Amino acid sequence: MLLFISTLLIVTSKKFSRSKRTSGESEQHGKSKRFDCCWIKYSSVFIYVGWTSTGSMKHAREFHTSSVLSNGKVLVVSGAKGDNAIRSSELYNPSTHTWTTAGNLKHPRYFHTASALLDGKQLVTGGGNNDDDILNSAELFDPTTENWTTIQHMHEPRAFHAALTLSNGKVLIIGGANGTNISRSAELYDPSTGNWTFTGSMVSPRELPTASILPNGKVLVAGGSPDDSTMLNTCELYDPSTGLWTATGSMNQERIFHVAVTLLNGKVLVIGGGVGNQHLIGLNSTELYDPLTGVWTTTGSMKYPRMLHTASLLPDGNVLVVGGTDNETNRNIYNSSELYNSSTGVWLDAGDMLISRAGHTASLLNNRNVLISGGGGTNWTALRSAELYVPSTNSFTASDINNTLQLSDKSFI
Repeated sequence: MLLFISTLLIVTSKKFSRSKRTSGESEQHGKSKRFDCCWIKYSSVFIYVGWTSTGSMKHAREFHTSSVLSNGKVLVVSGAKGDNAIRSSELYNPSTHTWTTAGNLKHPRYFHTASALLDGKQLVTGGGNNDDDILNSAELFDPTTENWTTIQHMHEPRAFHAALTLSNGKVLIIGGANGTNISRSAELYDPSTGNWTFTGSMVSPRELPTASILPNGKVLVAGGSPDDSTMLNTCELYDPSTGLWTATGSMNQERIFHVAVTLLNGKVLVIGGGVGNQHLIGLNSTELYDPLTGVWTTTGSMKYPRMLHTASLLPDGNVLVVGGTDNETNRNIYNSSELYNSSTGVWLDAGDMLISRAGHTASLLNNRNVLISGGGGTNWTALRSAELYVPSTNSFTASDINNTLQLSDKSFI
């Protein structure tokens, strides 16, 4: 690979031998380190493109949420460690590659949701707790004070639900498990009043669906499960102007634990997930929804079937998919990643993380790198570690270079 960054930068294309976790070794300032990357030489120092470690969180966690704040920091919230839900939250500073505590929520929770409000605050809703109860509580994080505040509860307890912020600033909460059954209902949170109101109910009850905002402002909900044994391929559209749901085209494949990304062209890419009555088996197939026609078409398949993975839309329009597992027994947890080329529909190898993980989070930073945090690793042990993916199309500023040089002196996790 040859990239011209500046007159001081030279990119080497040396290929390193692969191993399960890492795929190269080179010496830098007398230290031996491993990377899955290419190298960019800045004078006598190397900057890497690919996967590298960054600072570890204070607490190991999986099934948490992560959100990029308006100040560029990343807020990681709650999650689980083993059988225990946790209350803590942390902030990642991309400039220093360090984590700091951000206070405790009132309620421990996992499989909750986090949504950004227009004023920069973060709304956290629902989830499960240590008593296997489903929560209807909601809490707000204020980045300016780094404090949590309990607000009015939702009308219905929910876990495994979906949530997103509409263009009018309200937050739409969709479906989920309520402790008794799977819900069809949806609620709206209005930040201007602090109140929750029911809106129209879906055609089908769903837990673990995906929810995506379309260019016309409508919300596409895809897949999920209406009970303990059935997977859905059906999809619905929510119209914020009427509060009503209508059926739209069905996917070619039933899916649960899948992920969805709205591409720059307005189409929605649904990726992987699981299917099966007795035991979930991962899928490597992907599909595209065209909002103009309401029709799904298959696109390229990933190399590996994946559930409990993440997907991030990169600034160049491609999609980075990371980690996950291929079955519900979680015996194969991946450290691999793949890139979807939205122009060709082809998946390419994006290198291996340093640690295998599923049930983690992915956050696109303002510097265009992707932060991967926590998750379950080998033997499904919750992880403190975090990693950065540096795209080959990234551009480097003087600040980026200095930060990378500081990071290069840190040990791998």
